Amino acid sequence: MPGSVVFGLAFGALVVEAGLPAWLAPYASSTVTAGASQIAIVEALRQNAPMLIAVATALVINARLALYSASLAPVFAAFPRRWKLILAYLMTDQSAAVSVLEAPRWPDPVRRRWFILGVSGPFVAVWIAGTAAGAALGPVIPEEWQIGFIVPLMFIAVMVPALRDWPAIAAAGIATAVVLLLKDLPFGLNVLCGALLGIAIAAFVPERKGTSAADIDPDTSPEVPS
Repeated sequence: MPGSVVFGLAFGALVVEAGLPAWLAPYASSTVTAGASQIAIVEALRQNAPMLIAVATALVINARLALYSASLAPVFAAFPRRWKLILAYLMTDQSAAVSVLEAPRWPDPVRRRWFILGVSGPFVAVWIAGTAAGAALGPVIPEEWQIGFIVPLMFIAVMVPALRDWPAIAAAGIATAVVLLLKDLPFGLNVLCGALLGIAIAAFVPERKGTSAADIDPDTSPEVPS
């Protein structure tokens, strides 16, 4: 959450610097709720790209959320429809990872959905508040701080606990290699390719017996996303 606030401050300031109205920052964070694609949209608009290109870029980057939904489907299966819609709206990279990793601790669907709301709601709230503050205050964070590095740090923090077995480790390694090899692809397609190839190839890696993943009840817990 502290990283989300700082990232939000940077995005809010970027919106104002791009010559866009300040209200657009919290509006974007409330509707898109994905910092990477929000920045991609603003950067595309700063370069006078057609609106269609800006929107298409954001959709490609956010395609990773479709992968999260596959892992979250078993977690949400017992929830009423209204809860599924609310929690899906609040889902981010970080809350999706934490929700899947911690789901086995909450076998009761009622307690589980309140847990996921507690994971997702505050994170999104501080993200929106941070962007609103950034738009109002402007670039208050010195550029030499390089706060953009906070984003990969947040991903590392939620990824490491997921590396419980050989398939997960293989998926992370393959995905990282593909992302670096295809770094010149436009619109963040290297990330999407890395995720898909990491999952596809790691599916053939046998799971070594005796890992902590073997202790998880397969009937109540989904697979950990890479």
